[in-house]
Amino acid sequence: MLGQKTFVGRQPIVDRKERVVAYELLFRSSRMAEAADFDDAATAGFRVMVNTFASLGTEAVLGSSLGFFNVTRGILLSDALEVLPMDRVVIEVLEDIEPDIEIIDRCQELHEAGFQIALDDWVIDDRRKPLLRWADLVKVDLPAIPKKDLPRLVRTLRQSGVTLLAEKVETAEEFGACHALGFDLFQGFYFAKPVVLEGADLDAKKKTLIELLQQINTDAETEHIVQSFKHDAELGLNLLRLVNTAGTAARMRLETIEDAVRHLGLRQLGRWITILLYAQGNESHMRSPLLTSAAHRGRLMELATAAGSNGVHAGSLSEQAFLVGMLSMADALLGRPIEDLVIELRLGPDIARALTRREGELGELLSMAESIERGHVEKFEPELERWGLDLASLQRIENESYTWVHGMSLSMQT
Repeated sequence: MLGQKTFVGRQPIVDRKERVVAYELLFRSSRMAEAADFDDAATAGFRVMVNTFASLGTEAVLGSSLGFFNVTRGILLSDALEVLPMDRVVIEVLEDIEPDIEIIDRCQELHEAGFQIALDDWVIDDRRKPLLRWADLVKVDLPAIPKKDLPRLVRTLRQSGVTLLAEKVETAEEFGACHALGFDLFQGFYFAKPVVLEGADLDAKKKTLIELLQQINTDAETEHIVQSFKHDAELGLNLLRLVNTAGTAARMRLETIEDAVRHLGLRQLGRWITILLYAQGNESHMRSPLLTSAAHRGRLMELATAAGSNGVHAGSLSEQAFLVGMLSMADALLGRPIEDLVIELRLGPDIARALTRREGELGELLSMAESIERGHVEKFEPELERWGLDLASLQRIENESYTWVHGMSLSMQT
């Protein structure tokens, strides 16, 4: 069970079309900074498994995706792995595990039983080469590989028939280079970092959605908003589908744009328009890492404000918190500086300060959410109390956020 001093974070893994296909699950506690610092690392690994498949629930954390688990030598050799659902997990063999005959035999046994095995943090002349025969994936540690040696390493690993995952991909340039080299999967924060496109124009759907957000932020008349939606029938249909399946309107069927606009009100409508903004112009739609990350961040911030006020009079602040979380990645989505987007969207001063300078109540909450995503417990834990949270309650609203995002994604895909 989860205690007050434990926290399970996750980092998305995407395919070549930038669709989220898996998450690496990371154990953190208040004694941790960016990496586990446990006297018994095996205990930490076991807790991640228990938290995911028992306390939290597989669907809440993973949705339809795979879960990557780091395992120590002790975990790898234990019988506990056999209780895990082999179709939902990838077992990551850490870089410090000695590939002796006992480990080689165990990897063969797990592989033949149907488990997927990944070799973590692979480097040149890696001593775990004897395990390649039984590995399904190899995670290449980009910072540890000189750029000039990366093509040769990729060619060598390809001969083993493994799936290649580039990890610690931090920029769009690195993603592009690894994509060109033929990597199959990618992990890192590159997708949240903007690439400014000077003079680049938006496609028609994004233009319409930007205009709609402008109208909402200036309290335009409902009739004008409805007309904007009617200029693009597909957007209107997507809005109805989204709010009918994943929104507050799920208890009543909305059949026209007028129904949706009048029932939701401008603030809630702005929420769904922002979600649609992320979902447009990308064939992967609701599985894009930007959308899932932004939606999770927005929902987490919304729930944190509700917890801080015990749910009383939190409506306006919660809606602002959700919008700040969602728009905090809009610069990466649209390729424009956030300062320009704040002006273009005609956002209020509190939201603008939060997005551009991380100032004010919303800005501090955004900084905390960003630290939570990276598992920097030493940064976010001191801030929890002001929002009425501890690590246990934070884990609860994290799970609620995961569930909400997975439900939204599923409804849009169907």
